[in-house]
Amino acid sequence: MNVIETKELCKKYGKNLVVDHVNLHVPEGSIYGFVGENGSGKTTIMRLLMGLANPTSGDYSLFDISSKDSQIYKIRNQISAIVEAPSLVPTMTAKQNLEYACLYYGVKDFSIIDKVLRQVGLGDTNKKKVKNFSLGMKQRLGIAVLLLNNPKLLLLDEPMNGLDPQGIAELRELIIQLNKEGITFLISSHILAELEKVATHWGFISHGKLLKEISSEKLISECQKSIDISYKDLVLLAKALKDIGINNFEQISNKTIRIYDEIAPINLLSKLQKLSIEINEIQTNDLNVEDYYLSLTGRR
Repeated sequence: MNVIETKELCKKYGKNLVVDHVNLHVPEGSIYGFVGENGSGKTTIMRLLMGLANPTSGDYSLFDISSKDSQIYKIRNQISAIVEAPSLVPTMTAKQNLEYACLYYGVKDFSIIDKVLRQVGLGDTNKKKVKNFSLGMKQRLGIAVLLLNNPKLLLLDEPMNGLDPQGIAELRELIIQLNKEGITFLISSHILAELEKVATHWGFISHGKLLKEISSEKLISECQKSIDISYKDLVLLAKALKDIGINNFEQISNKTIRIYDEIAPINLLSKLQKLSIEINEIQTNDLNVEDYYLSLTGRR
């Protein structure tokens, strides 16, 4: 099941179409990395999902409940989000912030406070005021606030911004732990190297258009070191590759085969030439997630 699904979702501000017919699919139990440049529409989509803005057209569903269904308000009780920055009171302790949040959310059982503080690694902050917290501690406290209503889905907008390496590592471990406990994540981030360590699925967006959705497994496959070769007869080329001992390859278009076996391009060409296979074009690939995104946008 997809816990989030959008259908031709659009949002205009004036004449500016900032979300352009987006069809997003976030599987239950996933950590969905949402990648795009500033102004690409990521935050706007999160605001639409949380009911902080209304779509210009299109629809979305949360846990199979349409945004046009009156039950959507009840379903949002299963969702928590930090869009842009967590709202915390700096002169209060972590525990006082959570007590305040419980009153705001209508959570009557305050015993959950100690539980979520331990969950996010802040159980020993005692009387320390939030203004004296590191940025990483503040981010984890923001997530603690989100956990008060036992959500099934968390939306995090740029949660790693400004964090030092230790803060990023702590947040990463927390996300993985909470995901193992059954929470689905939609996370936007510019720090792709870190997002790559936790994401199970990806969505790439640019200028309001969703360019591609892909699983991490498939993304790794497409980003791994490979060689693309083009030839007029792919049946003949496939036979020739097997004849020279190359078996790990796939056809990726009507004129191109991608090879995953390790072989130097010059040796590959030499062996194929001996079989009278004159390659039209050859290209090596070794992408990271950033390269992959740039290739989708045509900037690589």
